[in-house]
Order: sequence, then structure tokens, then C-alpha cells
Amino acid sequence: MAKEKSTLKFGTILTYGLGGMFPLGFVLCVAGYYLNIFMTDIVGFSATVAAVLYTAIQIIKMVTMAMSGAIVDKFDIKAGKYRTWILISGIALGVSFPLCFLYLNIPTQTYMIVFVLFYVLQSLAYNVSWTAQHAVIAPMSKNSADVVLLNTVSQFAGLFTSVVYMIIGNVLLNKLPTAGTKQMYFGPCAVYGVIIILGSILLYSLCGKYEKNAASDVVKEKKKGMSLGEMLKSFKGPAIPFFCSFTFAAATTGFFNALLAHFATYVLENPNVVNLSLGVTSIAGVLGAILTPMIAKASSRKNVHIVCQIISCIAYVVLALFGKNQVLFIVMRAVATFVGMPSTILMTTMANDIGDQMEMNGEVPPRAFLQSLAGTANRAGLVISAALGSSVLIAIGYSAGVVFTDAMKTALTTYIAALPAGCCALAAIIMLFYKVDEKKIAQWKDQKNQQ
Repeated sequence: MAKEKSTLKFGTILTYGLGGMFPLGFVLCVAGYYLNIFMTDIVGFSATVAAVLYTAIQIIKMVTMAMSGAIVDKFDIKAGKYRTWILISGIALGVSFPLCFLYLNIPTQTYMIVFVLFYVLQSLAYNVSWTAQHAVIAPMSKNSADVVLLNTVSQFAGLFTSVVYMIIGNVLLNKLPTAGTKQMYFGPCAVYGVIIILGSILLYSLCGKYEKNAASDVVKEKKKGMSLGEMLKSFKGPAIPFFCSFTFAAATTGFFNALLAHFATYVLENPNVVNLSLGVTSIAGVLGAILTPMIAKASSRKNVHIVCQIISCIAYVVLALFGKNQVLFIVMRAVATFVGMPSTILMTTMANDIGDQMEMNGEVPPRAFLQSLAGTANRAGLVISAALGSSVLIAIGYSAGVVFTDAMKTALTTYIAALPAGCCALAAIIMLFYKVDEKKIAQWKDQKNQQ
């Protein structure tokens, strides 16, 4: 395994990134920056209503991610199941995403219903596209190095979107005819919607040759749309610790981010640390992504994930003990992000391994469903962390305008580090029960490619 080299051409790798997660990344950027302010300042929802809707949206994202794999695997499409869903969902996302930021002059209660419906459509389209993009990695890959590289490229494409968005985001927001109007967010989102549709067409064209001849004889003999029952049967063996481990791993990041602004403001007494921390951790994440292919060659993906979680756990424990020091806080956050990146990238690779092992054993793997498990684990972790974050603020007695005492600072420092450390520890322990033979899968793939 250590000697495997990618068989993919540079043009294929570049097209996969530009047609896939690059356009989808604009959805994350806009929602991350402007969703709350759109609900309060444009639509006119109260802060309470906006908070409830924001929480509901996180649940919608989790539920639709779970649905996405079932949708993709349910139907067998002659032109290529994954590539066809990439195209369909890309077009649907390109249309529904701008609608989520379209201002409508209608009663508030009616707007709440319409807004949720638009967001359900957008979330489902996004998650189907994400799932199909990661499921198509299997037919595109001839060996483990290909799988890791495509997953790494997917992560890089999302990071590249953030860079592009920093350059064009404010330009579109302020220069389009919609600038300064109630449709100020709809205009840029419409542009991003076109980019998403073009990207889905590009990726659809790329994947055609890979889906035609990639299936094994077992899959070809049993080729048909899968029932939901058949998909659920795949949630067994290694899929169970896989899902649980990555749920806790995702909760770690989400929980920390949920309390970051409060921690910087009241404990470190420097709100600017938020931006500085995010900048440093972004660089650390990029470095972690660059090193992921080399790390994956040196050890099994299971071991990489476990070691990453253990190191992250140690970093958070250090934060719990010395977190009131700004420099040490930023350094430890960077360490946790750096070692967490390989684990994040290899998550979808491991979902692919589970599918490979099923196919190697004569079963028909619901690859899209398995990929959606990975995405659902991530979103489930974020939902858990959002609930925990709110509970922590209640537990320490926080409310708007309250005087932050030394006891509250100590409690928040402990919570913001100790709970993520516990999540990392649980993620590492649970992964010990994950049993997938990567070496045997690599040998099976070699034999398959030689046929």
C-alpha cells in the first residue's frame, strides 16, 4: 500500500475539484456569513424566531443528508447513477439556493413557512450533490491513492472557494443592481447559482467514462435500484463504529466554534482573537490537507483517525489547563485543526472502504448511502454541539449584559476544552471497533483492474 501512486491525470483531478466542491462552497460561504442577518434585517424575523429557524435548519441539513444517500441509491440510471444525480441536484441547487435569499413581501407567518420550504429544497439538493460527488470517487479510482487524492482535492476545492469568495463576495454584493435593496443577497446568490449549474454540467461530463465499466461482476448481475431496507442492512459491522466515531469527532469542532466568540470576549477579553484564531487555524488546516496523502500512505486510515483524535484530545486538555493565555490558545487550536484535517478528509475515504469490502465479499454496496452516513455523522455532531453549546451558557449562568465573574471564566474555559477533549477520546475509543481490511481491499482492486 505504501508504494501506491495515483493513476489519475492532472486534468481529471482539476475538473473534479472545479466542478464539484468549488461551486458548492459558495453555498456554505453565503449561509455562514449572511443567513442570520438576512432573517433579521431583511425579512424582519425577531431574534427569537431567527434562532429557532437557524436551529431548525441544522436539523433539516442532517435529515436531508440522511435522505440523500437513499435517494441516489434507490434509482439505477443507465447514463450513470452518480453523474446523473450530480447534474440533477446541481441544477436544483442552482435554482433553490438563490430562492432562500429572495425577499418576498408577504406576512411573516407565511414567510416562515415559505422560507423553511425553500431551505428544505436547497438542503436536499446540496446533500444529494455532495453524496453523489463522493460516491462517484469509487468508480473513478483504481487504487487507494486515487481515493485519498480525490477526497483531498474535494477538501481543497472548498478551501479555494473561501479564497475566491473573499475576492468577489463583497464586489458582487455592492456592485450588482440589487445592491442596497431588499434583494441585495439574492443577486449574488443568483450568480453563484449559475456557477453551481455550470459546475454540475462539467462534472457530469467528466464522470461518464468512469461509471460505464467500473462495477464488478457481482454488482452488474444484481444491478437495480436498491430498496431502503437493503440500504439499511449496510449499517452493520464497521459502519456502526464509523458513524458513531465521526459523529463525536464533528461534535468537537462544532461545540468549540459555538462558544468561541463568548470565550474570546469574556475570558481572553479580546474579540479580535476570533479572527486571528480562524486565520491561523485555516492555515493549519491547509497544511494538514497537504500532508494527508503522505500520512495515509504511512499508516492505515483507521490508525490515522485514532491518532489524530488522541492528539486533538491532548491539545484540548492543555487548553483546559492554560486556555486563558491567548498565544497558547491559538497554538493549541491550530494543532487540533492541523491533526483533525487528515481525519476529516479520510472520513469519506473510509466510507468508500466499507463499500469496497462489501463488494469484495459479494454484496452490492449502497455507496451513496454509505457516503451519506459520513455526511450525516458530521451534521449530527454539529446538532449535538449546538445543543451542548447553549446548555453550557445556561450552566455557567450567562445572559446578555451579565457581569462575567472569575468563576464563570474558569467554568467556560473548562467546558470549552474539556468537553471537546472528551468527544475526541470517545471518537478514538469507538474507532477501535472498526474492522476493515485495507490491504486485502487493495489486493482485490489490483486484481479487478487487471481483468
